[in-house]
Amino acid sequence: MNAVKIKICGITSPEDALLCHGMGADFLGVIFADSPRRITSEEAAAIRRAVPDARLVGVFMDADLDEIVRTAQVAGLDMIQLHGSESASYCTELHARTGLPLVKALAQGRLLDRKDPAAQIAPAHFLLDLDKTEPVRMKAIDALWSEAAEASRRGYELFLAGGLDPTNVREAVRKVRPFGVDVCRGVEKEPGVKDTAAVKRFIAEVKNGDE
Repeated sequence: MNAVKIKICGITSPEDALLCHGMGADFLGVIFADSPRRITSEEAAAIRRAVPDARLVGVFMDADLDEIVRTAQVAGLDMIQLHGSESASYCTELHARTGLPLVKALAQGRLLDRKDPAAQIAPAHFLLDLDKTEPVRMKAIDALWSEAAEASRRGYELFLAGGLDPTNVREAVRKVRPFGVDVCRGVEKEPGVKDTAAVKRFIAEVKNGDE
């Protein structure tokens, strides 16, 4: 089995990019959607220069296609992650215009619904996350992991997000066996600032859970 990939999202500085990439993160996420961790394309370009070998993922939500194309070029993105209500046709056009692989975030229950056009997007990875408008509860996490595990069994290349941190990611990896895990808040000191010890432990726990 291939090793579970590690994506650390919400990178806002070259220093944190160097930290996370140096510790073994496979993907670094930079956010261009509305968020306390939002950065500009120029700031992302500075991160790109600091870690030229890293795989940089730009996160957008219902953005204008021209805007994404421009940002991808300026920032030197390797992948695009979409968190809004983007349609399959939108995703197809975006991929055609950028040539970049996509990650499409879907709400719980949508990925396994074969009637959902968004679940037919190709080429794409998918990301399953908790509802950000609701408090993080164990019941919701259990339901998310159950759905994600079924998606993984069906062959979806899935990123698992939602409430992950160094205390629970090993269990998540063992139960879900995802393509990758995605963490942001779970390894922060404060919004947009990573915690060195938490990053180190998170990555170690993923690798231990993947044995």
